[in-house]
Amino acid sequence: MAGGIFHSWLPVTVRGRENLPATGGVIVAANHLSLLDVPLLGYAIPRESRFPAKPELFKNPLLARFLLSMGGFPLARGEGDRKALSFSEQVLREGVVLGIFPEGTRSRDGSLRPFHRGVSLLAMSAGVPIVPTAITGSDRSLPPGSAFPRPAQMTVSFGPPEWPEPVPSDPVSKKAESLRLSERVYERVQSLLSESRPHR
Repeated sequence: MAGGIFHSWLPVTVRGRENLPATGGVIVAANHLSLLDVPLLGYAIPRESRFPAKPELFKNPLLARFLLSMGGFPLARGEGDRKALSFSEQVLREGVVLGIFPEGTRSRDGSLRPFHRGVSLLAMSAGVPIVPTAITGSDRSLPPGSAFPRPAQMTVSFGPPEWPEPVPSDPVSKKAESLRLSERVYERVQSLLSESRPHR
């Protein structure tokens, strides 16, 4: 479904697909600009993929059906975080691609917000790489408040995977490694965004 939309209506350039491992669990960590980002990543990733999303988005039956068709699943807050984390880890151990937006929410001005280190902790726990990914143009196609996307040039750029170090046994070292990995992925996404926006 997403493929037909992007082929016929919304122009998309995908770069660096060769950086996505062909098999095994992997986290695709992307910046977040628009509600269009999930189907955009689903189109760009040439493998089975899943995407956590806010539970509120599943309250709309039509949107829920669309998100589920794209591999979306609700990511609960509070007590539900552990259940969602367990499900995410299970997805990765089954060799599926997990698409995540480490900023936690959409950027309203296009700038890259700080990353939550939960993505790095998940990669460390599952022993899988993180592929830094940059999305541009989706905010112009479907800005906040818009009901339907309009044509705009969009790009999805995948960078080389970043592998976590073996999980340290002590909490202090574990936190330090998760921060290091988060910062490294953040820097790579920022670099990819700069390469995709030469005019900025």
